[in-house]
Amino acid sequence: MIASSYLLSALMQFVVVLPFLFFGKPRFSKTEYRFLGIFAILFLLWSVLTNGLASIIVNEHQTWNWIGKIAGLLLGVFFVYRNKLISKGEIGWTIRFNKGTLMPVTYTLLLVLLARLIIYLSFERVNPNFDLETLVFQGTLGGLCDELMFRGILLALLNRVFQAKEDLAGYSLSFGILISSLLYGLSQGFILHDGFHLQINLVRILFGFIAGLIAALLKERSGSLVPAVLFHNAWVLITNH
Repeated sequence: MIASSYLLSALMQFVVVLPFLFFGKPRFSKTEYRFLGIFAILFLLWSVLTNGLASIIVNEHQTWNWIGKIAGLLLGVFFVYRNKLISKGEIGWTIRFNKGTLMPVTYTLLLVLLARLIIYLSFERVNPNFDLETLVFQGTLGGLCDELMFRGILLALLNRVFQAKEDLAGYSLSFGILISSLLYGLSQGFILHDGFHLQINLVRILFGFIAGLIAALLKERSGSLVPAVLFHNAWVLITNH
């Protein structure tokens, strides 16, 4: 029952973004359908693993979803090294940045995080609850797992289908970026809970979409997942959730 609710939740999220796939490109080749099929399967499998294993507790004081995120990260790493469809470079599996992008990416990263901190302190401030587990989890595993899948693998698959890009002050915007960011936002706030109760949190969807969009732009500009992971971890540490 639990696994089925997580699978249905992920299916619903995918169905929501499905029209955008055809809006971005009304006709696909057989190869492109293959990429979209793999995209869908990986997203569904990742969602079931990360959410379905969240209930496994290894420590009675555990707060965060360690097992689920580790499983999702291992799935991503396995795909990186075993697939023959997309390269490590397309995924961003490197610490090397594209030539001339280190400084603009760093400045963008810092400015966006500063803006997010100001918004948080001005409108969303709550009592902080930073314990060691929160700092370690949100500072490492959360970003590694999510960014490898969404801004790495899933975006790389979409880039093979939606190749047209618009230049925005040196940053490339594409349907692949928009679709992967929307899917990430839905995964944060469009959720079918146990008992098949649908929760729609528009604020979490919006912030998830914005965070996913920024992370994708950073990854595409730099050619590496490193700035996306750093951005993700800093973003969630600021908001502490």
